[in-house]
Amino acid sequence: MAGDFEVDPDSPVGRALTAARRAVARGDVRRADAAYETVFELAGGGPLGESVAIDHVAALLTSGAVARAAKRCAEYAGSLGADHVGLSLLRAEISSAAGDQARAGDDVEAVRAALARGAVLDPEDHARLLRLDGLVAADRSELLLAERKLGEARDAFLVLDHEQGVAGVDGDLLTLAVRHGVESAVSDVVSGPAPRTTADYLLRALAFRRELRYEEACRTLLECLERTEVDPALRLPVLADLTALLWLTRRPELAERLRPMLLDAAEHAPDPVAARREVERLSPDGIVDPDRSPRFERRVEYARRLLVAGRLEEAEKLLVELRDLAHGDRDVASWHLTAGELEWGRFHESGDESSLREAVGHFTAAAGRAASTALTETRVLALRLLGRVLFKLEHEDRADACWVEAHGLEERIAARQDSDAVRVRMLLSAADEHDERVRAAHDAVTGRGPHAVAGVVVAVEQARGATILDGLLPGGAGFLRDLPRITDLDAAWRWVGDVTRDLPKSQVVWMLHATPHRVHHVLLGHGVLRHWSAPVAREHLVAAVKGLKSWWGKSVLDLGIRTGDFEQRLADIADLLDLAPLTGELPPHVHRVAVMVGGVLADVPFAALVLPGGQRQRLGDRFALSDLPCLSARRPLLHRARRRRGDRVLLVSPMRGRLAAAAAERPGHTLLDGEAATPAGLRAELARRRHHQVRVHGHGEHDREDPARSWLQLAPDGPDGWLRSDQLQGLDLSGCGTLVMGACESGMANRVGQDEPVGLVRAGLQAGAASVVAARWVADEAVATAVLDRFGEYARYLPRDVALQRAQGDVVRGEVVAHALVDDVPTPVPDQDHPARWACWTVYGDAGWQTAAGPLRRLLRRTFDNWRRRAANR
Repeated sequence: MAGDFEVDPDSPVGRALTAARRAVARGDVRRADAAYETVFELAGGGPLGESVAIDHVAALLTSGAVARAAKRCAEYAGSLGADHVGLSLLRAEISSAAGDQARAGDDVEAVRAALARGAVLDPEDHARLLRLDGLVAADRSELLLAERKLGEARDAFLVLDHEQGVAGVDGDLLTLAVRHGVESAVSDVVSGPAPRTTADYLLRALAFRRELRYEEACRTLLECLERTEVDPALRLPVLADLTALLWLTRRPELAERLRPMLLDAAEHAPDPVAARREVERLSPDGIVDPDRSPRFERRVEYARRLLVAGRLEEAEKLLVELRDLAHGDRDVASWHLTAGELEWGRFHESGDESSLREAVGHFTAAAGRAASTALTETRVLALRLLGRVLFKLEHEDRADACWVEAHGLEERIAARQDSDAVRVRMLLSAADEHDERVRAAHDAVTGRGPHAVAGVVVAVEQARGATILDGLLPGGAGFLRDLPRITDLDAAWRWVGDVTRDLPKSQVVWMLHATPHRVHHVLLGHGVLRHWSAPVAREHLVAAVKGLKSWWGKSVLDLGIRTGDFEQRLADIADLLDLAPLTGELPPHVHRVAVMVGGVLADVPFAALVLPGGQRQRLGDRFALSDLPCLSARRPLLHRARRRRGDRVLLVSPMRGRLAAAAAERPGHTLLDGEAATPAGLRAELARRRHHQVRVHGHGEHDREDPARSWLQLAPDGPDGWLRSDQLQGLDLSGCGTLVMGACESGMANRVGQDEPVGLVRAGLQAGAASVVAARWVADEAVATAVLDRFGEYARYLPRDVALQRAQGDVVRGEVVAHALVDDVPTPVPDQDHPARWACWTVYGDAGWQTAAGPLRRLLRRTFDNWRRRAANR
């Protein structure tokens, strides 16, 4: 036993030994190490030197200096012999403390062999050996054996009245319980005293991870690195756990930045070769044979990586070896999960559906065993994969149920994190059931060819919210979408043909959907059905759109124009979306595009995006764009629009005189302005149902916290004149074909539920309008007036989307010049042609005709309008 020897305290050896032990007591590891080295030299070998060597290594290990202990142990093995029982026992404890239970097991076997040859251990050393037996068994997932051995070790320490030994075993049992997710043990560690040692920090971080509190686990390990002097032998385990947590919190860039630190820690580990293999294992693409590790989880992980690499036979052989070694819910769930992935891989190789049925059994078993909080990660993956297999077997409802539950669990995990940034990042990378359907439909196109594109159309349509459909039919009766199954391609094709039957030949629908890792596009029209996708992380797309929106405020818009950052953000979004197929896939007669988007893509001003190529042509230059809430809404909105065609316009402005000129220019224009332009006055005027178009000129504001409280400013000035979103929805717009909201932020919306946009535009459509023209961001008032005046003129003989395109084009080309008052002097608005000035405006809903005029009258109006403009320019 270390320390069981006596020397004369007044002798040189005694004085040096006293100095060494005092240094240990003070926690001065360096002085203690140097002093023990002196003691060993003075002892001069023999039994005393042997005792000093054992005491030296044991003191370093007890002080937490694992790397120094390993170094001294190797040095003393040179003089005492590698087979020395005391050193072998210490070497095993050192390896165990460093987390290398495989090496510890080898040393335990060496000690057992020495005992068989007649070596003798004292009772304390025997208790230490039992403890090591338990730790090695625990690493092999032999839980019953581990608990029995650790119990025997504890009893042995109790008999010896060895409090430190008992406490050590209690700590081992607690660590074992936390590792396997025992909730009481996890709670004890989380709520227990603050960690002091590196091992304490590692245990607390593990407990936080078992509670799915990844961010707190990260903070715990960072605190360990900042506040403690981490022993070189333990630095790699700390960094390895931190790397895993960074991946779990969806911060791969930070995880990659840790790699140099991991490699450096590996070089200073007790076994650099094994440590370098551990670093390689941490790489997402690393395939490292854990031949030295007896840990079940490491070997199962290796099998999974073999599957990813397509090495199915090797993975199957390993899984057969591991089948009977799985003990406890964690190991059994992990084994079934990997076995299910093996069968999934077999199906992709052979196409044999029996492999799918085997996979269903394994994934179901994995999800069933992973029922505890600590195994939520495994359950999520098992449910997600089970859904994919069930979808392949055309059990779409059961697949949806799996995906819904998996995403719900991921939402619960995200909710347990502390910061909004991490929660949002985790949710963006988590696929919901709609993302999974789109992914599955995309995979079908890869496997079955273009015929399967109809399934993608249905999947993207399912991802769009449908509650806006309520009330679109005559009489206010809503309807439910009767969508075909994605896997029933014949029915999908019939549905696609039906919903596009009356689509104008000049127009296509462009459907976009962003999943966590791809953006999917579908072009749909007469003789056009094209699908492509671009690999892009959704969080990168969100960051790009968020960067663009950061310039939408009134106080920063001009700065964004001057610095070029607004334009750069548009370029970033265009690069991520991959717009190249738009330039070459559409026939020449197509010049109108109804864009159907949701999520983050709903905030993209598509008209401002520059198409690939050297001509710097914007999407809005080439195509007249509009926004469609979902494909199923197109025909009801069209039918509504046909009943609301006409040219009578109601102009509403709380500022007297602002729209007087426009009202005077055209017959059939009614002006409601000044003090009369109150919410009540507007309601009364609309109740007469005389107006086919309503244009509201005034300020507005989008309430990001409660979109139902977004408002348009009418008279009087202040809250009494606010027309809130919920009040707008209650107006009678049943006679209105087009609602034009000439207010900043009128087109902004929040997304709730199944990607439903909530805001002023939705309120206008639900109030009865067939189409709404609104702005996504703060619009310059002078430019807004120029655009909307021209839009009103063009809408007399052009479809709404083309009318807005022409109006915006006139502003860009300078055919109409917007003037703002600067010191009461009309001054041209700077950078009028910049997309920040005009691209905020969008046509939402039906993009077709507002006028009821026939082809001949429209031609005459166009001719007269062109003549009038030419005359004005002379």
